[in-house]
Amino acid sequence: RKYVFLTLPLMVGLTMTFSTEFFFRLFGSYLAPGSIAVLNFGLRIMLILVGLFGQAVGTASFPFLARLAAENKLNDMNRLLNDTLRFLALVIPFSVLLMVLRSEVVRIIFQRGRFDAAATALTAEVLMYLLVGAFAFAAYTIVVRGYFATQNTLFPALYGTIVVLLSIPVYLLGMNWLGVRGVALAVSLSGILQVTVLYILWNVRSNNTGSRSVYVFYIKIMCFAAVLGIFLAWFKTTAFFWIDSNTFQGSLMICLLTAAVFGVILLATGYGLKIKEITELVNRLVKRLR
Repeated sequence: RKYVFLTLPLMVGLTMTFSTEFFFRLFGSYLAPGSIAVLNFGLRIMLILVGLFGQAVGTASFPFLARLAAENKLNDMNRLLNDTLRFLALVIPFSVLLMVLRSEVVRIIFQRGRFDAAATALTAEVLMYLLVGAFAFAAYTIVVRGYFATQNTLFPALYGTIVVLLSIPVYLLGMNWLGVRGVALAVSLSGILQVTVLYILWNVRSNNTGSRSVYVFYIKIMCFAAVLGIFLAWFKTTAFFWIDSNTFQGSLMICLLTAAVFGVILLATGYGLKIKEITELVNRLVKRLR
């Protein structure tokens, strides 16, 4: 029994990633040759963003969640969970940045040898659909740890299995409508559905009265990210028309300059509107650099 208790968290923690890889390999095998590789390359880039935010934050917060659960301080535990989820909402604007720079990023990382310009273009499109659900993959790492902290590993394991099975029609529809892009979109929609329902069930079980602020914050960040994405896409097209983005050097220059503009806007918004999640992120980065 002890062995099962220790291994279940690892199994549940891998549920989203494992099921994602299993399904895109399964459904990708029915698509054009190279579809599985394209999905795999896009997923790897998306998971870099998830790892920088979700895995790091989830691992760091788990001991505090476990201590609060052991002390039966459920209100404090919910407060920490909500604060962490609001911080992870910052994955959304960073996802939008990667959407805008998707072609350049794929070109920098992968385009060489047999990975030609056509493969770059297709991978960039797939990456855009995968990035839609990046915030869900990041949020999952903290929501599921709330269950782990209360030594409830069976429920998320069973729940994850059910959601994975229920997501099969989504993959089928996506594959039939949009091909490889539809499979990528199904990955995102399945992830969003899984973490949203899991969080709602947690709120009901734990009487998490502060969850409303999390929903509201995510909606605000999504609206902000949408406007930011439109501006960055326009800015990249109009300001860098003189840079050849089809080269490694040109793509790198565009990425650096666009990211700099993104950083300025994010900082101005964070400090101007006093968004503590953004200011705390900046403070942590400054401390690490020192």
